[in-house]
This record gives sequence, structure tokens and C-alpha cells, in this order.
Amino acid sequence: MIDIVKWPKHLNAYSKVPTASLYKTDKERTFEDWGASALATYKRSKSDRHLVQDYKILLFDQGARGQLQHGLHLTDVFTHYLRSIHRHLLEEISKSQNVAAESVPIHYCITIPQSWTLPTRELILRCYVEAGIIIQTPAVNMTVITEAEAAATYCREHCAEFETLEDKDTFMVCDAGGLTTHVTVFQVDDSLGVRQFMRLSSSHAENCGAVILDRNFKELVLQRLTGLDIDARPQRQKALETLLEGFTDIKYQFDASSVDEIKHVAIPLGLDVKELDPTPAWLEDEYMSISGQELCDKVFDPVVAKVQGLIEEQLKLHPVCAGLFLVGGFGSSKYLSHKLKILLPTAADNSRPPSMNGRHSISTAGGSPDMLVKNVIMVQKAELAVARGAVIYGLKSASQHNKAFQ
Repeated sequence: MIDIVKWPKHLNAYSKVPTASLYKTDKERTFEDWGASALATYKRSKSDRHLVQDYKILLFDQGARGQLQHGLHLTDVFTHYLRSIHRHLLEEISKSQNVAAESVPIHYCITIPQSWTLPTRELILRCYVEAGIIIQTPAVNMTVITEAEAAATYCREHCAEFETLEDKDTFMVCDAGGLTTHVTVFQVDDSLGVRQFMRLSSSHAENCGAVILDRNFKELVLQRLTGLDIDARPQRQKALETLLEGFTDIKYQFDASSVDEIKHVAIPLGLDVKELDPTPAWLEDEYMSISGQELCDKVFDPVVAKVQGLIEEQLKLHPVCAGLFLVGGFGSSKYLSHKLKILLPTAADNSRPPSMNGRHSISTAGGSPDMLVKNVIMVQKAELAVARGAVIYGLKSASQHNKAFQ
């Protein structure tokens, strides 16, 4: 299995690519760039350009699918993005396999949120057609699977903890991604002599992913910069963007021990923080110092609490969970895994844990002692679980290309 982790103008290897597209401001709204490259180009020069980001979320809102800002249309933006990413994937496959990817038969398996309606699924598939990836829909060389099913498939094939589950056991998949987190309940089914699973509930979702951490951190920084007019000078705006990028390493390395640490974020010269009067206590040389506890209180814990709430809602319907599998970019957070193990009613301690940020933990729902999460598992390569699960499913079920439309 090949993981595509190199993207245009993205310095570090990473399995995800930003949902971002760059357009010129000419009459035709000419498509110019995509992904991390679009962000880099726009940051360097914003004149005569429009940047469109995070437009996937609009597919959850039926009333927001028409015209975007700047006269752009959602279907056109998606088509341009899909065509570009597909071209890049073919190039990467050709390099890694030393063969022209266009000459090799390819079966595509795309993942979709379960909450998408049938019209939304059909809309996105039309974009695949317009992008030239498939000829028509349904296509014999394309399988559609929900993201939750793909993640569960990966857990079944690659998690040792999944092997410990028994027939009829209930388990959850918590897909904590960039913007949203989805929690879905499944049940193990060994009735046919082969380990399978069936979905028991619809996904419960909320905006509580890694992007929300970024927003919380930005709000924390802006609070500290109160009194400094960021918009007064263009270089200050760019400097602020550079400072916020320093949160990336903190975000993915943050764990239980980080609470007692002091984190330092480099402050670019163009931010002019020395103009603040009086000099802020958090300024240490050319760095902004932030305590781990403050990051917990203002950045991480509010998001963790929302993830906890999603799991709580599912536990009300299915009180005993044999395994909670954490997948997705934020699902790979050691801090998230640590906090959920503390907050959830586990086999070791089914008592009521302390509240967090004004929210009671899951075990407080009705005060029921029957609620139980036997194990919390941070899946290896959690950020790739959905994509890899889709490949596994596609290889085993290519003939069921219209499964999501039945």
C-alpha cells in the first residue's frame, strides 16, 4: 500500500492536504493553484487573487451549495480541486512504481460522511465526472463507502485490540479530523464465520477537530496582542500568520506531560510586539511563552469536552462499548487519548470522574453505573485510517461500486 504524503510546496511529509484553492480575480475567475501551494502563493502575494478554503463543510449545508464568494460556484471549485489532486496522485504513483499510472487500470474508492444526503453524494460524484476521473455514475471502477465504515474496516484489519472483541460486542469509531469529529457505533458480527460488523447508529458529529484547536490558539494569541493594531500594517498580518504556524508542532506533540511545561513560540520581527506598553510578561527574548496549563484550559480542553459529549450521546443509546477506536488527524493526539481515558467510565473505574470546563463527564448521564467504555485505543497511523480502510474495502469489494446508493 502506497501512502501519498508529499504535496506541492508542502515542506513536511503529511498524509493530508489542505482543502484550499486559489483563483485569479479576472473576469473568468481563472483557477491558479490548490492545497498547500495555494496557501503559500496567497501568503506571498494576495493582490489579484481569491483564496477559497474549507469548502467541503458547505456540503453539509444544502442552502450553501450554490454560489460562493467572488462569483465562484461550489461544483466548479470542487471539480478544479479534484482534477488537480488526481493529476498529482498519478504523478506520485508513476514515480513510486516506475510505470505510467495512466496505463494501469485503477479502481477508485472514495469516502463520504454518512450525514451527506443522496443528492449531495450524487453532486460530488458529478464533480468526479467533470474532473475526468470517471466517465459516468455509477462507475464500475469506483466504490463509495462512508468514512466511518472505512475507518472500522481499517481497525478490523490492523488493530490487535479488534481481535479481542467478541460476537455481538459493540464498539465505537471516533473520527476526529480537521474540522469535524464523527462518532459512530458498530456491532461485531461473526454469524457467517467471517468477522464482519454492522452499523448500529447514525454518526453524531460536531465541529471539534484540529482546525478548532487552531482557532482557539489564534484567539489566545490575539487576546495577548490586545492593544496592537494588527491590520494597521500588512507586515503585521503576515507576521501573525507565521507566528500561528508555530502552533503546528505543539498541537501534534502535546501530551499529558505538556501540562507542566512552558511552550515557546517564535515571534516574527514584523509583529512589532515591543510596541506593547507595558512590556507583556509572556515576552521572553523573541518568543511568546505559554504555559501548558493555559493551552489545556483555553485551546485543548474545550475541544476535548465536545468530543466527550459526542461519545456521551452514543453511550445513552448503547451503554456498553467494548472498544473506542480513535482515528483521524486529531485522533492521533496523545492528549485526546489521555483525557478520554481519564474522563470516560472505564472497566477499571466506572465512577464519576471530575467535571471538565463546566461539563460533566460521560458517566454522569443519568448517573447510570451501566455505562462503560472497556478500552480506548489510539489507532496507529490514525490519520490514515479512513484512506487505508477505503483501499482495503475497495480491493475486497470492488464489485459493490454502488453500495452507498442502495
